[in-house]
Amino acid sequence: MLKTLILCPVHNESGTLTRFIRRLYERTEASVLFIDDGSTDNSARIIWDESKNMGERVHLLRHPVRRGYGAALISGFQTALQCGCENIITIDTDLQHQPEDIHRFERALEYSEVALGTRYSESSTIQNVPRSRYLINRYICGLFRKRFEVCFSDPFCGFRGYRRSFLKNITLFEQSYGICLEVLLEMIRTGASYDEIPVDMIYLDEGRQFMDGLDNPLMRLDYYRDVISRKCCTPKELSIAVCQ
Repeated sequence: MLKTLILCPVHNESGTLTRFIRRLYERTEASVLFIDDGSTDNSARIIWDESKNMGERVHLLRHPVRRGYGAALISGFQTALQCGCENIITIDTDLQHQPEDIHRFERALEYSEVALGTRYSESSTIQNVPRSRYLINRYICGLFRKRFEVCFSDPFCGFRGYRRSFLKNITLFEQSYGICLEVLLEMIRTGASYDEIPVDMIYLDEGRQFMDGLDNPLMRLDYYRDVISRKCCTPKELSIAVCQ
């Protein structure tokens, strides 16, 4: 049984993959699963070429066509559970998350079911955060605080860690970026213990666009609110008491 599996969703990340994989190789001895979500560049080839030194620790799962960020994570979670992994850590490959921080998430999972990366803490370094992303983040934080009486300081950070005991008891459906919120709602539903891990906020490409038609901030905010509403209106996914 694997102790820790690192999940890395990938879609057309050839510009950063080489540097990411080399830093990852230097910083962790955990097994790694790349989920290539229908990349049309040479991301898959880079993964294989750069991962040769990691041997059997590296695995690649490919979606023939792009299905979405959430779909990539769900595929990774399913694979991790089937393999019997105890801890699963998700990290993006665009170097907005630093592989050097992985060990901090591993430590947090020794006493918490979920470890949430947060870019909004006193010890985090903030670089070039787009204003629309900051405002949406703050709005969703306030919505969770008002509606659920819980304070998640960074609802959208994809750098996270999960125990197997948490993942096997939740149900996820969101195929796009809303999966970050869906996980938080499942944490509320199950009463999962969690810790927030300060990480640096790094935006290397301020002009990078969202996919799935969500590049417009207002459309993105409407989508996030819809994710919360749909989840709350489904008794199987979130208890009525939590929604009051």
